[in-house]
Amino acid sequence: MTYTRPIEELLFHMKTIARQASSEWEANFARSVLRQAKKPTWNPSEKQLWTMQRMVSDLFSLNGVNADADIDLIDTGDRHDAA
Repeated sequence: MTYTRPIEELLFHMKTIARQASSEWEANFARSVLRQAKKPTWNPSEKQLWTMQRMVSDLFSLNGVNADADIDLIDTGDRHDAA
């Protein structure tokens, strides 16, 4: 991991992870961190911070995307059904 996201950004993405996690453990971890973060004196431990960084990085990785899938990322204007 070369890019370290700020805690505020990690907490923002923890909300998404809590709702859409691929495992129950990840969802529970995200919910737990979000609860703890409500305390004004809370700071994540090194292990929590590392885990949050990894989970958020995984959100933006291409691991779950099939590179051969026909994904239309750029509108080329070939659709005629636009209003």
